[in-house]
Amino acid sequence: MSTDDPQFEQALNMWLGQHANDPAGIYFVEFAGHHCVVKRQHTRRFVALRRAWQVLRVAALAWLCWLLLGERPSTQVLLQNSLVDEARRLIRLKSSGLRVPTVWHQTPQLLVLEFVGQDMPYLIRLANPEVRLSLMDSAAQELARFHQAGFVHGGAQLRNMMMQDGVFTRIDFEENIAEALSLPLGQAYDVFQMLSSMAGLRGHEFDVNERQALCEQLLKSYLQANPDPLLRKQLQKFERKTSFIENYLGALLRRVPGRDIQGFLCVSKCLRLLSKR
Repeated sequence: MSTDDPQFEQALNMWLGQHANDPAGIYFVEFAGHHCVVKRQHTRRFVALRRAWQVLRVAALAWLCWLLLGERPSTQVLLQNSLVDEARRLIRLKSSGLRVPTVWHQTPQLLVLEFVGQDMPYLIRLANPEVRLSLMDSAAQELARFHQAGFVHGGAQLRNMMMQDGVFTRIDFEENIAEALSLPLGQAYDVFQMLSSMAGLRGHEFDVNERQALCEQLLKSYLQANPDPLLRKQLQKFERKTSFIENYLGALLRRVPGRDIQGFLCVSKCLRLLSKR
């Protein structure tokens, strides 16, 4: 889990010593020519408070999954979301031939990962309309390949897809949704996350109609690349849930200007494509 470059090791160890008391967060650092991302969690004095918050959060998530998705994941499985757990998942995915960051160094409170490029939302905002549609195809097809390999991301928002030199890489595997839900439901949840992230993407570069078109392109491209009937069945359940909410609250929700609310309506409309195929 480290390079064979002694200069890298020396630069890394020097930085770790100099920044041992830095607060939790994500840092972009270059070590002897290697661009890296350093993820640091809270120090020991915050462990108890952080753990209590995690327990409350995953308990609420488990209840919400049962209410909306029909499955109640184990809170113990969901709590396997430390940096050690993320490193384990990344190493497993890397060994399976999937494009994820290399783990250069790890401790219980810190991960040093390979830098893998710019995030998809940034690229979408910069692109012209034609290139945006192409990016939707690439994002959807990449997720389809990931799913066809038998995996669930659990954090499939577009912000967790990076591109460098034309190569797409998935990041952020701290959440343990993948091992908490059945495979078809977990993968359908990934698709829902991807659509929701596009629907709620911040930016004035595209209007409501283009945002809707981009979401629909994502779903069409994904279904074409991965026509798995079990996954499609789970997506249709999502569609029935969102349609039910929209049927009863749609008139009210359309009056609410919030980005998340309007994003939900965008995804709800997008999922109706499932009944047209």
